[in-house]
Amino acid sequence: MKTIKMFFVSFFLVCQFPVFLFAQDISVHYLIGKSKSAVIKQYGNPAHQDNSNLDMMCMFYQTKTTRMIFVSNKEGIYQSEATINYGTEAKARNVVDDCIKSSLADGFKVDTVSVNDFQLSKTGVKATLQLSENKISKSFDVSVKANRSED
Repeated sequence: MKTIKMFFVSFFLVCQFPVFLFAQDISVHYLIGKSKSAVIKQYGNPAHQDNSNLDMMCMFYQTKTTRMIFVSNKEGIYQSEATINYGTEAKARNVVDDCIKSSLADGFKVDTVSVNDFQLSKTGVKATLQLSENKISKSFDVSVKANRSED
């Protein structure tokens, strides 16, 4: 009986591990220009897909604290958005700082618009990174919106 319980607990934890990793990943701007299969490889199968228009195929991912949207065409992902909700400003600020550091290391330029608003750019990609307080839920949202650009 104890072995069966340990098996189910282990199975549950293994199933939850990708969710914990997925919930922390806000850097969706790296996927601009990549294929739909690259997104699926990184995040798994989407919660919902809309393939009714080949020039605007959408993939949606959602957990309790995370929402992600990827829009693609035959050439690859051309728009991505992610919003993650955090319980404290300190956790949200750490995620913003880590995202900026990794973006700089990957060749992005970072322009500060305000303390909570940043513009990230690299050849072919423009993105905004924002931290905002959600007054209703008394939590903090970190969001990234990225688009393919012509420059």
